[in-house]
Amino acid sequence: MAIEQHPGIPAGSPAEEIRKGLAGVLRGVERAVGAEVAPGHREGLTQAMAALAGGQDALDLAAARLAARMRETGALAGSDHSTVTGLLRDNGRSLAQAKDIVRVAQHMDEYGDSVRAAESGEIGFAHLAKIVAECENATDKRPTGEYPDAAGFRAKAEPIMLQAAKAGADKSGLGKIGRTLVCRISPKTHEEENRRAYEERRARFVKNRFGFTFDVQGDIASEHILASAVDCHLAPPGEGDERTMDERRFDALIQLCENRLIAEGVEVPVPEEGSDAATALAVPRPCSCGGRKGAGRPLVNITVPLAALRGEEGAEPAVSDRDRVLPGSAARAFSTDCVLQRIVTDPVSGKVLDVGTARRLFPDKVRHALAARTTVCQWEEGCTTPVRWCEADHRTEWWEGGATTVENGQMLCGRHNREKHRRRAEAHYLATDRRPRARRGGTSHREPGGGEAGPDPPGD
Repeated sequence: MAIEQHPGIPAGSPAEEIRKGLAGVLRGVERAVGAEVAPGHREGLTQAMAALAGGQDALDLAAARLAARMRETGALAGSDHSTVTGLLRDNGRSLAQAKDIVRVAQHMDEYGDSVRAAESGEIGFAHLAKIVAECENATDKRPTGEYPDAAGFRAKAEPIMLQAAKAGADKSGLGKIGRTLVCRISPKTHEEENRRAYEERRARFVKNRFGFTFDVQGDIASEHILASAVDCHLAPPGEGDERTMDERRFDALIQLCENRLIAEGVEVPVPEEGSDAATALAVPRPCSCGGRKGAGRPLVNITVPLAALRGEEGAEPAVSDRDRVLPGSAARAFSTDCVLQRIVTDPVSGKVLDVGTARRLFPDKVRHALAARTTVCQWEEGCTTPVRWCEADHRTEWWEGGATTVENGQMLCGRHNREKHRRRAEAHYLATDRRPRARRGGTSHREPGGGEAGPDPPGD
């Protein structure tokens, strides 16, 4: 384990001092490995390993400082290497390790708090590199209209990541938090993008000579509803089933439509016997209730902190079981009338701490009483959707203290329930936006069921 000697290194130079220091480290390791360990005195090996591991973090941070100085002085000019990354690679570091060192070197002045935490041993060098990488990635994706200055965005992103690292989040956990930084720091932009996706929604049905093309696009909430409905009809491939996933998904969509026609008492078109369509539809698939008598509608499962429902600034956003970050309005819409199962997670590690019993927010007797008051959706601007297709909705939301009662309830179709929360979120951000801004469109944003939407946190 001897350090290779490099003739030509000047005596008394920093390079010689580093070489001697590393040689001393390796001698200490050799002593620890070769020493006889008396019974009950194994702590010496543990201490040696802890010192070596901590020393590695210190060496990586020192390498980053040296790389920053080399960059500042142009030290590579005229050398055999054009980049510090290449120099590190040629001296035994992996590409990932070299990139981490160089990235930290490039941004040491911009992440002073995180660098100081690494120097004091509060976080490791791997944590520091991950903080810089995730914050820089989010900074590149920031809404430049709201944050024209990158430094202003970094100033909000770094504390979120550093707090998680100090609390013990590993690199994977930091990566999950990093993917939500833009949504956490600028939820308004997330809402605007979701609104734009909804306004550009379409289902384009194009017939051709032998069939058709069905092209669909829309917002993230609609994606979850459509995907969950199709998945409910999607049987796992059985023995001899050679259909592709796209073909199986198509067959599931056709069965979903068949079930709707049957429920409405409409005759279902029967394909010609022996045709490809007849063969595909004959493949065994689960019924719409998943084979369980009396089962409820499919669930869209989301993990949403209470702070996100209340619209608190910087709250961790909701994430669905499809690994999609939901805008606040979509999370609130999904949380109004659903089979709710309380899942309490650690805000840093994501570890599940407690799972409560699943229950519906509105008991059946309250839902029936609400449905008895109307025959259609109670959207204030008018809607003809039959009440049997509507959801029970809180006028004042349960996370804001609203009671689950007939007096505080109304029936809204899914589309208008989501629209209500989109409008409330938009009204909130318009009211709290400090920048001068012209009022859009002249549409009055009113809470369905009465009441002007004010600057309270988004919700009902």
